[in-house]
Amino acid sequence: MENEYSLSVVICAVDETFSLERTFRKLDGYGGADEYLFVLSKTCTPECLATVERLCDRPDCRWVYQSAAGFGNAIRDAFGMVRGTHMVVWSADEATDVSSFPEMLRLSKENPEKIVKISRWLHPDGFDGYGRLNKFLNYVSQRAFGLLFRSDLTEFTNPTQIAPVAVYRRIRWQHTGFDFLPEPVFKPLKLGVGFIEVPTKNVPREEGRSHNTFFSHIWYYRTILQIFFTKPEDLVEEAKP
Repeated sequence: MENEYSLSVVICAVDETFSLERTFRKLDGYGGADEYLFVLSKTCTPECLATVERLCDRPDCRWVYQSAAGFGNAIRDAFGMVRGTHMVVWSADEATDVSSFPEMLRLSKENPEKIVKISRWLHPDGFDGYGRLNKFLNYVSQRAFGLLFRSDLTEFTNPTQIAPVAVYRRIRWQHTGFDFLPEPVFKPLKLGVGFIEVPTKNVPREEGRSHNTFFSHIWYYRTILQIFFTKPEDLVEEAKP
């Protein structure tokens, strides 16, 4: 099945420039991606757009504007646009250590039916610069999610993961903003898809401001509880005749 494997790397951007380019260069330097797709907010800055247009001056790279506002909508658009058998959505702000990518790709090729995701809890420096209180609250949340969903995953709320596109395309998605972010992890998990975790570390943002606010994190819990109380058969799209 590895011979049929192809990977699409998706990068969503709003106002990133040098961090976006460094992320792209690092990922591309490792090799293994068959396609790069940039999904841009309609309010992206001219500098961000110029950076993407310059990077996409090659046949394996393209960019689009997202169809509607909201970070969730950007990712949902990508689900239908990518050409690979597998895909990963990578942060444009360098918040996720790109050095995790080669191991993720290796494990995904060896286990193409599974989702390979990152976990900061498996890395000794996973929460550098995160703050003790935030680290403690994250730990409590992850343990609670593990008990609730009867899973041994160590990090549920960061959806940086290589997944089979077919899995995403059969799921019924609900949210459109940052409250969408738990869905790509918790919905496949509830549907019985297998997961593999790879250690990674937190990288403090150097450019731009985070658009994922404190209140966005509060809405995560609503999304997660909605999934928990939803029957698995109601999480998938109806088969088309």
